[in-house]
This record gives sequence, C-alpha cells and structure tokens, in this order.
Amino acid sequence: MMLVDAHCHLSMGRLARKLPEVIKRAKERNLIAIVTSTISPEDFSVTRKLVEKYKGYVFISLGLHPPGVNPTTLMKTIELIKKHQREIVAIGEVGLDYYWVKDEKRREFQRAAFREFIKLSDETNLPLVIHSREAGHDTFKILEECDAKRVMLHCFSDSTDMAAYAVKKGWLISIPTTVTRRKVHKDAASVTPLDSMLVETDSPFLSPFGGVNEPANVYYAVEAIARIKGVDIETVANKTSENALKFFEISI
Repeated sequence: MMLVDAHCHLSMGRLARKLPEVIKRAKERNLIAIVTSTISPEDFSVTRKLVEKYKGYVFISLGLHPPGVNPTTLMKTIELIKKHQREIVAIGEVGLDYYWVKDEKRREFQRAAFREFIKLSDETNLPLVIHSREAGHDTFKILEECDAKRVMLHCFSDSTDMAAYAVKKGWLISIPTTVTRRKVHKDAASVTPLDSMLVETDSPFLSPFGGVNEPANVYYAVEAIARIKGVDIETVANKTSENALKFFEISI
C-alpha cells in the first residue's frame, strides 16, 4: 500500500518544530510523497529551507492564501513562481475566500488575482491547487471562464452537485482527514469516483481526532473513504496516490 498527502503545511510551527519526527511517522505509515503548500512569499522562503533535506520525498506547491492577497503579495508571488517554476510541482494554494474576506473591493481583487494565477498556470504548465471557502460558485465560474485545465480542489466542501460538475470538467477533488467526522466531506467522498480523487491532511489543521494534524494521518482519510465506498483500503490508497503522482508529475 502507498499513500500520498496531497496538501499540508509543513512550515507551520507545530509541524516545523518537530519535522524529523513528522517525516519519520509519515514514512512508517507508507507515505511515499508529501506535497506541502505555501501561503505567502515569506512562507515559501521558510519552506524551501525546511524541506531541503527531504528532496524527492517532500514537494512544494507555491501559492498565496486568498485572505493575504494584495497588490504587493500578488506581485511577489508571481515573481517567485516564474523564478522557481522548475522547483515547484504546482501553483497553490490560490483562489477565493469569502469566509474571512467580507469587503467587496478585496473580494474583487481576489478574483482578479485568481485569474492571474490561472493564466500563469497555463504559461508555466503547472497545475493549480485551489482554495475555495464559501465562494464555490465564483470559483467554478472563474475556472471555467479561464478554461483552467489541471485543477485540484483542495479540501472540497461544496455541494455534491458541484462535486459532480467538477468531476465532469476533469478537475480533481481532494478529500481531507475530516472525512472521518464531517458530513460535507463524507458526502463529497461518496459521489467522487476514485479516478477523480486525492487525499490530504491540510495539517496541522483538520485533524481526524482533534489537536495537531500531520501527514501520517492521511491514512485515516483513506480508511474512511474505503468504508464509505465499500472497497478495501489498499484500493483507495493506491488509486489516490497514483492520481497525485500523475497530477503533480512526481516520479518516485
């Protein structure tokens, strides 16, 4: 059995301080790769240094968390993506967040920035890791308008109808470890074919048990999905891992 954590944040203090132990436990759980996502230009600089010793095992997605989008951070992030496009496996997380951002002018700038990242995805041939919180309809509208092709919907939490539409578009849906206890994620897992599914921890957040999450816990997402779909754990683990390796173009 092989596992891949398609989205986490190893630079966050609770994981970064114990990174050797975190990586050790991930390997003991049969994880063959971890994709850590950055959320700001500063975060990328820190993350590169942290994962230097884990090349070939930990891979970086370079993005900008939507609540932190402004003209300066957008410009810096675009410059970093262009400069380091051969070192990273994706652009993200990027997208829209209407939960934390209520001001309409800031939301409009988020939408403009999102379009820029989709354009950059086309130019660099890098896939997109999408953050969408309480903004599903606008997120889907922009993805479609911009003809985004290689798309991972991180921590998907929209309706089952939207999940079905995403699958039809060829986008991948990433199911987090809270599929063990949250109905919205259980519903998404139930309607998403394994061919269109990834699994993630979003650690140190979204623990299946409470407390600090970590990549090794992606196993519990796979276990829950297997139970929901009535298939064995190995089938879910291996298929979602194959999907992740293909999406990020990772060779193990």
